[in-house]
Amino acid sequence: MEYRTADDVLRAHWDGRLPVSPKNIAEAMGIEVEALTPDEPEKWRATESGHYSFRGGNPLITYNFMDAPVRQRFTIAHEIGHHVYGDLDAPRDTSEQFSAKSRDPREVAANRFAAALLMPAALVKHMVIEQRITDIAKLASAFGVSTAAMEFRLKAIGLL
Repeated sequence: MEYRTADDVLRAHWDGRLPVSPKNIAEAMGIEVEALTPDEPEKWRATESGHYSFRGGNPLITYNFMDAPVRQRFTIAHEIGHHVYGDLDAPRDTSEQFSAKSRDPREVAANRFAAALLMPAALVKHMVIEQRITDIAKLASAFGVSTAAMEFRLKAIGLL
């Protein structure tokens, strides 16, 4: 199946429950997802949050097991973005690349994709406008993201 946007991926693989599970979605897309731990010194890089690559010809997302759960979720969603956009030569992702200061267009696009995947615009708008949930921490908790990611998303969809 071909995907162009996070909405395409959500329509094809999301069960409608919050928080969105990027790991389940990646696996449904045929992408292996593997947590990297310090127990595997040949693979471990403490400064690496995630990476999209291929192993044995199959797509693989790796993420840092030591990162906070919200970071792990965002990393997996970000790497799904690299998969969808065909970014085979994207660099290994460090915390700097997840920052709003990142200028690499591939990283900016993957960050936007991750935000859209984890925080679907229609649902965020529904919760803010219809359910009147305006506390950023409560919204972040509901979507399983950091408050910084939620604030970024709220701005991106015109609610802040």
